[in-house]
Parts: sequence; structure tokens; C-alpha cells
Amino acid sequence: MGSFKSTVSTLTRIRQVCLLSMLTVSLSACSAIGLNTPWSQSESESASLDQKLIAENLVNTLAQFPHLNPLMSTVQALKPASSFARDVEDELRERGYKIERISAPEGLYRVNAEIRQASQQADGEPLYMLTIGQVSAERAYKVIADKTVPVSEQIIRGTRQRTVALNDDIFEVPQSEYSVVAFKAYEGPSIEDLLAPPALGAASGSWWKPEPKTVVKRNIYETMTSNYQGVFAGYEDIDQSILVFPNDSLRLGDVNKGIIERFVAEMDPNTDILSVIGCSHGETEISNGNSLLALGRANRVKEALMFSGLEHDQILDEGCWAPQLFDEVMPRRGVVLTLKRQSKS
Repeated sequence: MGSFKSTVSTLTRIRQVCLLSMLTVSLSACSAIGLNTPWSQSESESASLDQKLIAENLVNTLAQFPHLNPLMSTVQALKPASSFARDVEDELRERGYKIERISAPEGLYRVNAEIRQASQQADGEPLYMLTIGQVSAERAYKVIADKTVPVSEQIIRGTRQRTVALNDDIFEVPQSEYSVVAFKAYEGPSIEDLLAPPALGAASGSWWKPEPKTVVKRNIYETMTSNYQGVFAGYEDIDQSILVFPNDSLRLGDVNKGIIERFVAEMDPNTDILSVIGCSHGETEISNGNSLLALGRANRVKEALMFSGLEHDQILDEGCWAPQLFDEVMPRRGVVLTLKRQSKS
């Protein structure tokens, strides 16, 4: 009887050893082939980034630019579609911003919060990007020792101001070598982009005649596209010039009149149209001055063109205005005049 119990006990121990060996081999195999198992991840790998800290870090930067002062600016935002976007909105409100809810991606100070995933980055870290209007801040972050910290410089685009104070002291384990700011060149659209048609199409072969009141003209600065984008399909740019106006003025001047005469001489009434974009960017002493000056300058040029013999329908006028500078794309005070001709196809 004792011998039988001893045999059973021995077999049980052998079975336990075999099971333990199989489990060990299985775990080793999972590790070897890179499977993510709960017991194989380190704390830093399983921890998530603190997006509230990230939002605070990026909003702090953008709030330092005068035209984005939270006590003077109302920002526009779509309904948040991610937790990061919600954290950004919370931080904006905390800073004192008024948020206007919009249903379409437009507005002078539209907020856009996005994350470029690690797979899209050379260093393998997610890049957090925040844009308000034309100014953006972006940075990569990582969890180190269970703490969210920046692991790149903070890149700022779309502004001429070059003085920013980072609030990296909000991170418990700040990486001092990354507490720097890099100002990068503007990467937005050019004048040509704003005037480009939505798609290259063949010319219709007939002169374009707009229906009365079919075009509701919007501020190009807000939409980043011409109100006549669809009309420009089938046209190519022949000539372009910028007519500079005095500050806070609609006075055309002799130089601008000479440019207008040159464009009229180049104009082929059978195939050509003129794009006229009135501009006013930056500070002005006039109440609601930016919009009044931009549209007024465009209208002043249109009047001069019609006085020179062009038809109303041959001149497509619109405006681009903002209380801040837009030097990368549009003049501060002037009119962008572009001669367009139907493409031959």
C-alpha cells in the first residue's frame, strides 16, 4: 500500500514539473516572437501619456502671442472627437478663452488638436500638435519612470514673434535638453494655392457668366480658398502683381494706376478674367478696419478696371483680412491682381 502511494506521489510531481516546463517554454516563446502579454510589459510601456499636461504645455505657448491673448480672443472649435481635443478645450477655458462651437472647419481662430501616431514618426514617439488660427505648436512626448515628459523641442510655426517661455516645470521629470523652442518656416498655402481650382478641368469654351447673387463671398483668411475656386477651373495664370496701398487708406495712387493700365492692355476680353483680392492684415486705427479696408481696396481697383473699359463680369473681386499679419501669403495693405486665361485643350 505504501509503495502504491509513493508511486502516485512521484507521478504527480512529474506531472507538475512537466506542466511548469511547458508554461515556461510558452512564455519564453511569446517573448521571443514579440507577443504583448500582460506579464511581459514594463510599467512605462503600459502607462499612458498624461494628455492634460500636454494640452497645458501647448496652450501655454500659443496663449503668449498677442493676437491669441485669451482675454481678447474667441476661438472656434468643432465638437471634440478625441480625448486630447477635450483636454485642449478644458485648458483653453481654464486660461480664459471663449469657445465658439462650429459645425464646419472654418473661423479666424479655429482650434485643431491632433496626434500624429508613433508609426508616422521617425523617432517612434507620438507627436502632439495644436493649432489656433495660423499658429501651431507641436511636440513629442513619452512616459519615462511613469511620468509624461517632452522628448523633443517644441516647434512653432506661423508667427514672426520669436520669444516664448516654456512651462516645462509642470513635468515632474523634465528633460532639460529638450526645453527649447524651434521656430519653423510657414508651411501653409501660397497665393497660387488659394486661387487654384478644385481640380484641373477642361475649359468650357464659352465665356463664364455668373448668375446674380449666386456667390456669397467669404473672408479668404478664414476659408483658405478663393470664393471663385470653381470658376478658375480651366484657367491658367498669365500675370500677377501686388498693388500696395498707404496705411489705412483706399487711395490708389499713380503707380497702381499704371499697373492697372498694363493689365487692361494685356486683357483678352474673349478668354480672360481678372482676380482681384483686397487685403488688410495687422493693426489698424479704423473700427472694423481690416474688413472695410480689404473690401474697399478690392472695390477701388474694380472701379478703376471698369473705368478703363472692362465689363463687371470680367472682374472677380473678394477680400482677405485679419487683425494679425499674414506675410507668408498675402500683403499687409494692398490688392493681389491676377490675370487668368482660359486654357487651350
